[in-house]
Amino acid sequence: MRFLWWRNIKLYFANTVSVIMSCLGALIAFFIFIGFLQRNLAATWSGTPSIITILDLWMMAGIITVAGITTSFQVLGQLVRDRASQAAIDLWLTDITRIRTYGAYILVATAISFVMQVVTGLVMGMYFTIVDKVTIPSSAYLPAVGYLLLGAVVATLVNALIILPIRSEVTCSRIEAIIGAGAGFIVATYIPLGALSSHIQALVKIFPSSYEAAALRGLFLQATFDAHLSSAVRNHLQTYLGLHFATHGYDLSGIRLAITMVGMIGVAVILVVVSSYIIGKRDLRR
Repeated sequence: MRFLWWRNIKLYFANTVSVIMSCLGALIAFFIFIGFLQRNLAATWSGTPSIITILDLWMMAGIITVAGITTSFQVLGQLVRDRASQAAIDLWLTDITRIRTYGAYILVATAISFVMQVVTGLVMGMYFTIVDKVTIPSSAYLPAVGYLLLGAVVATLVNALIILPIRSEVTCSRIEAIIGAGAGFIVATYIPLGALSSHIQALVKIFPSSYEAAALRGLFLQATFDAHLSSAVRNHLQTYLGLHFATHGYDLSGIRLAITMVGMIGVAVILVVVSSYIIGKRDLRR
């Protein structure tokens, strides 16, 4: 198992271009934001106090989440490449069970997803600190690490469910492109949650990584909201920007978001194990 962990980690970081593209995949949205969207949105909401701070931290939370989604899928793509090159068959001929083999891929993808989220956050944090004088509240650091870890786990498990049935590298690349383009929309990064139709909002709330984005927004923005906004404006923006999720009469925020993510992780683990067993039985019949 350790051999497989280190092998996959080395394969990922040995491809410098792939690592750079992985970072850029999430940071492209950041570049678009600082180049075009930030000032336009600030002008639209010019009457809102501390609007630059609010927009910067709102966007940072979403892009960090997107980085976790896209990176974990890219790392899990190694499983498809190993199948295509027959390397996976060699691994399955050892005494390592198929589920443990898949588990090794998932653990590596989770770890790298977490690291890339941290890197993405540091890059954006340094820029916003230098240019806009905007910083994340120090009280948010430790809880944010916990949410990044939960987000890396849930994103990797969901991506594993997508990756497991794939046998073709071409198909994997096409799906990776779709996920890269769509991840920002599915977690309401490019457009505020409140600006979406009710059907799209429901879709966002189904996707597990959306809860990471909401939790990070709450951590990053709550202090600014409490200090500078009236109660009415604060309540409106918390819902409009996606800091809280209202689902079936329940207001999901803070620790409730974390509990929801843990529950989703439990469901995803079961689905991955069942999928691994079914796909393994199918492969044996070939």
